[in-house]
Amino acid sequence: MFFASYYLWIAPHLLVAVFLICLMRRGVHRQLPVFVAYVVFELVQFLTLFIIFLHHPFPVATYRWVLVFGKGIIAILGLGVIYELANELLLSRSSLASILRPILRATLPVLVLVAAIASGDLSDISLQRVVNIFEVLNFSSSLILVGMVLALFVFARALRVSWRSWVAGVALGFGISASIDLSSEAFRSALGKSAFIAVDITQMAAFHVCVVVWLISLFLSAPTPSFADTKLQASDLELWGQELQRMVQR
Repeated sequence: MFFASYYLWIAPHLLVAVFLICLMRRGVHRQLPVFVAYVVFELVQFLTLFIIFLHHPFPVATYRWVLVFGKGIIAILGLGVIYELANELLLSRSSLASILRPILRATLPVLVLVAAIASGDLSDISLQRVVNIFEVLNFSSSLILVGMVLALFVFARALRVSWRSWVAGVALGFGISASIDLSSEAFRSALGKSAFIAVDITQMAAFHVCVVVWLISLFLSAPTPSFADTKLQASDLELWGQELQRMVQR
């Protein structure tokens, strides 16, 4: 259990760093700038928490509050990523963008309301306030992400949008991770403190699977072709004109 905890905490973030480097090398990081910011912040938060963890004596309160504030920022960036994915997968490719955009916007406040109601049972999961805040944030953000990703899948299925791209892999990874986080939070609420370690390991494993899905989708997607110079020169036009005249004369 001890080894699994450390592995599932460190290994996924090493893969996130590899994923970010691959994005940069392929030149596709500009396609989803908010997602890139999400990935960078995930790495920054991990490094910050790891440095705090190595400090002796271990400042438990500082570690937890950094975790809470980081979770809040990640939740906000996650919503931005979902809208970015919606624009890339649906809105920019469909003639129904004017209809889909208000539907997606209306879905968010509904999910926020549902999350606020459902997270009420988590307010007394622990005697420590910072732990309760983290659990509410984690549950609410997971519920909202699951709902938004599900909406993306439904619209994409209805519009027959192809999911054979690394962008679709990002959405799939988010959906898997958020779904497992959401279900595990329900077990934490039901079992209390006795389930804390098991739930934490489950959620870290879910993030590990999420990052692996991102990497696989990036490697399987076709690289975007790059051209050194797409401008036509006058000499090229003259050559093409001469070749066309020869073909006509034949």
